[in-house]
Amino acid sequence: MCKSAILFSKRDYSLGEALRYVCREQKINLIYCLTFPEVIHYVVTSNPEVLFYDAESIDFNFEVYDDFVRSNLFFIPKIVLLTLNPSSYELNDPNIIVVNKRNFSNDVVNVLNNVKEKQGKILTLEKAEEIRGKTTRILSELGITTKYLGYEYIRELVLSVIEDKRVMQSFNKKLYPKLAMRYNTQVNNIERNIRNAITVASQRIKNKILFDEISGRGLLSNAGPIPSNKQFITWLVDKVC
Repeated sequence: MCKSAILFSKRDYSLGEALRYVCREQKINLIYCLTFPEVIHYVVTSNPEVLFYDAESIDFNFEVYDDFVRSNLFFIPKIVLLTLNPSSYELNDPNIIVVNKRNFSNDVVNVLNNVKEKQGKILTLEKAEEIRGKTTRILSELGITTKYLGYEYIRELVLSVIEDKRVMQSFNKKLYPKLAMRYNTQVNNIERNIRNAITVASQRIKNKILFDEISGRGLLSNAGPIPSNKQFITWLVDKVC
């Protein structure tokens, strides 16, 4: 069952209201986007199951779509192309559904009922804030505070992993690029700033017992390797959960 969806349309407010009504009846959160950057932002940050695309007001760019799919970086929502001429589309992609814009209600309801909910946990705002709070307290105990750029990146990575632990299998290929897009920076900046924060914690040893737990050091030893970014995030996720 679908939980969230996006409508991309250029000021077709009647379409927006009609879809909003359908989604409300199905208890689905609908986000209305007017620009392509908005769509990308919400696809990346919210992972909606469905993207309603008003093909009458905005041409669908299949090249951009193919590039997005090939990148294999993000969850790709089911795409519903709303058009007045469904017969003009001959598609072999099972992820794209063409629906007549004149009378779409029944088709849209079927799509919403049949689309698979994205795997992983869906965190409420309250739960996400609770996790951020726990993460903040642990980072503070380790001497990692808001003055380090890696602080916020670490908190967001913890949330992402808790939502779907499968992403740990593609830590560098998926998590870093997704975070870099969200914060409008480079992947190497994300990795470097997280590494810097962990290094600071290892040098200060504000809470030795806690840091020994992460790094695997003996309680009586000051020597040992600094944990990798992945090792640190994995430990932090287990600690928060």
